[in-house]
Amino acid sequence: MADEKSSSIGAHDLSTAAALSGLSGVKVRVTAILGRTELTFDQAVGLDPETLISVDRGKDEPVDLCVNGDVVARGKLVVVGDTYGVQITEMVEQKGQR
Repeated sequence: MADEKSSSIGAHDLSTAAALSGLSGVKVRVTAILGRTELTFDQAVGLDPETLISVDRGKDEPVDLCVNGDVVARGKLVVVGDTYGVQITEMVEQKGQR
C-alpha cells in the first residue's frame, strides 16, 4: 500500500513538474525577513543613520524566506563571503497543496 501511495505522489510530482516547466525563466522576488517591529509615526520619521532597531526575533530564531510575499521556507542567517545568505532548514507547505 505504501508503494501505491509513493507511486501516485511520484506521478503527481511529474505532472506538476511538466506543467511548470514553461515557467522556468520567470523571475520571482525572494525576500529574507529576519524580524519585524512596530514604530510610532514620530519614531519612524525620526530615524537616522545611528538608530538601532530591535526586531521580534532572537539571533538564533529562523529567518522567513518569502517568494513574491509568501513564506515558502525558513532558515538561518549565514555569512557568505562579504554578504548574507539564508541556509534553508525547513520548507513551509503552502495552503492548497497536498
